[in-house]
Amino acid sequence: MVAARRIGFTAILLTLLGAAAAFAQTGSVKGKVTDDAGAALSGAEVRIEGTMLHTSTDDAGRYELGNVPVGTLTVKSLMLGFKPAVRTVTVAAGAVVTADLRMEKSVIPVQPIEVVVGSRARHTAADELAVPVDVYNHDVLARQGTTETSAVLQALSPAVNFPRQSVTDATDVIRPFTLRGLSPDHTLVLVNGLRRHQTAVVNTFAYGTPAGSSGVDMNALPSSAIERVEVLRDGAAAQYGSDAIAGVVNLVLREGRFAPNATLTGGQYFTADYPRDGGTYNLSGSWGLGVGKGSLMLAAEVLNRDATNRAWADSFEVAGTGLNDIIGPDGQVIVKRNPVAQPNHHWGDGIEKDVLTMASYRMPLSATSFVFAQGGYSHREGSGNGYRRYQGSSRSWDTIFPLGFLPEFRPISTDLSFAGGWKGEVNDWSLGASASYGHNGFEYKLRNTLNASLGGSLTTPTAPGPDGILGTADDPGIPNQTSFDAGELRRDELIGAVDASREVAMGLPHPVNVALGAAWRRERWAILAGETASWIDGGATAQDGSGKAAAGSQVFAGFSPSDAVDAHRTNLGAYADLESKLSDQVLANAAARFENYSDFGSLVTGKFAMRVQPSARLTLRGAASSGFRAPGLGQTNFSKIVANVISGQPTQVGVFPVGHPAARAMGAQDLKAERSLNVSAGLAVTPMDGLTLTADLYEIWVKDRIILGATFADPSTAAYLTSLGYTGIDAIQYFTNGLDTKTTGIDLTADLQVPMAGDRTLSFNLAANYGKTAIDRVGALPSVVTTNT
Repeated sequence: MVAARRIGFTAILLTLLGAAAAFAQTGSVKGKVTDDAGAALSGAEVRIEGTMLHTSTDDAGRYELGNVPVGTLTVKSLMLGFKPAVRTVTVAAGAVVTADLRMEKSVIPVQPIEVVVGSRARHTAADELAVPVDVYNHDVLARQGTTETSAVLQALSPAVNFPRQSVTDATDVIRPFTLRGLSPDHTLVLVNGLRRHQTAVVNTFAYGTPAGSSGVDMNALPSSAIERVEVLRDGAAAQYGSDAIAGVVNLVLREGRFAPNATLTGGQYFTADYPRDGGTYNLSGSWGLGVGKGSLMLAAEVLNRDATNRAWADSFEVAGTGLNDIIGPDGQVIVKRNPVAQPNHHWGDGIEKDVLTMASYRMPLSATSFVFAQGGYSHREGSGNGYRRYQGSSRSWDTIFPLGFLPEFRPISTDLSFAGGWKGEVNDWSLGASASYGHNGFEYKLRNTLNASLGGSLTTPTAPGPDGILGTADDPGIPNQTSFDAGELRRDELIGAVDASREVAMGLPHPVNVALGAAWRRERWAILAGETASWIDGGATAQDGSGKAAAGSQVFAGFSPSDAVDAHRTNLGAYADLESKLSDQVLANAAARFENYSDFGSLVTGKFAMRVQPSARLTLRGAASSGFRAPGLGQTNFSKIVANVISGQPTQVGVFPVGHPAARAMGAQDLKAERSLNVSAGLAVTPMDGLTLTADLYEIWVKDRIILGATFADPSTAAYLTSLGYTGIDAIQYFTNGLDTKTTGIDLTADLQVPMAGDRTLSFNLAANYGKTAIDRVGALPSVVTTNT
């Protein structure tokens, strides 16, 4: 992996260093873009027609394009709510030409930019596509009142959900988002059209999110770096890869030269029934620098958020006094009768301390080619809590925590990514080549906790070894402690891709856009064991005399050496995509993709989409596609013993991969790939100037859906596991192809632009989604379970 990184860096560096020699005689074009009243337009896209040169206007409406070829050229500006503006200029070698553009308001509020997702043909408006694509510009993102990228997306897109988690281990910190009610790993996330790596976290203990999934941590990306977000609300596995069963989210980074900007925001919750909490401070900014003939975008964000807590006071808390607090019907303390502060549990957001960075570089080599590079690093620290361990309980030691304790997660998540490549046009072919690398590491740090099996002292070892006699040679010799390094999860992705497209005459009324491409991907997923004290069974008897104390650090027992794994696989994908206008009113698209996984074999998926526009104000669209998703490396290799509360009782649950002997003994079978079928139909209508309405119906069938299966926690199962030699485990879970599901829903959007006095426009946006997932099949219980119950 290190060698691969060095090769990638070297290739990018040599490309950039050699670029200067490729410049021909060129000039520059600069100017200002305004509306028809003369007001500056920020964020308008300006391009030189017939070339790959483009940029965006700054806050003063100004732009500048370098390396413009000599000759007579057309300059064009595009922006939401305005008709494109065009101007012809003549550029001489070494000259700087000024070309101001004035844009007239449009009665139909379409998004006139080059949309990356939804089609591999070049489109300059989302409403030209055969599938629904939502496009949200930088200024819209900035108005949402939050800097969390996932929360911004949820506020804007009708199909995106970003559930808030609490008491869910790692998911308290790395919160996944979902599209159209499917799993987080059913949505493909791109950055500038390149695949973004997934998080290493496996959601084994999450509410509102399919258990066993892994998604992309969108909040590891600074929102200040994003120029726009494109959301493809349709199955696209045949176009972009097997993760795109629900759709695709593409984050387009800011580019070009623009003045440095910074934003400082703060806030806090003021509630009637709870103390003030959730204080949040955020500093973010970005800067577009000119570097030689190219431009460099730098963005950074620093976030500090305090925790929120909406737990009610606990009427069961007696703190060893035998006296519980008197609690009112609103969950507040009426009479305080013991020394434990209330609420003694935590239900809400945890602490968050983030440092996020992103950069992108683009340098033209000629009017028809350029090189690019992008990358970023993020460091995120968060917190979450488990359930309270009461004074005197079998999972605590009063000599360490006299009043009991509330264990706390304090994990650290780091993300690293970089990518580089070349795009250009050669003999009427649009070509591209890229390489990218992504890494996520998630360190399980715990504090305000202990390992009950190590006894009741923080200085003197008090736990006997397997023989049950303290002072013999098999004693672990480790005193207890209140903080632990419980291990780490790591995920790495290395990708190389090539793409090509051109228009070809095939005897149809219009040329056919032919797109071909291939990508190779290497994935790695690893578990690193925690420190010994976090996973060892010290052998101590519980302080309440109920038997052996639970092994491992409380709330999250550390990954043991037997859990450690370093798994790899490769994937090779190739696609073909055809698109053409069959008439002036009909657009058709067909795509097919071949995928081969080194561990799960091969499959071909396909898609067909059509768009019919019987009039300028009405568009009909529909699509059907098949999908395929191989089990994630985390799903096939995750191994862990977790502490859970089942029927009010603390329970040690072994979560094992299907190949683990204990899972096999309980009927686990090898995982199969998920398969899907996605059908959608919709319309977009503009009943009056300035108003556009859309409605899209969809049904998505997923066969052999991978989930973290049921917890087998009955006494007979525990006895059976003990008879097999698996002691200290009360229950067991494993991943399984346990469900066939059908998701049915509708997306609705409305966009109204109301002209106001002068050059002002009042915008109203509405987005709604209704979705329902039905279970068509539930996997049968394994025979070993029915036999032993």
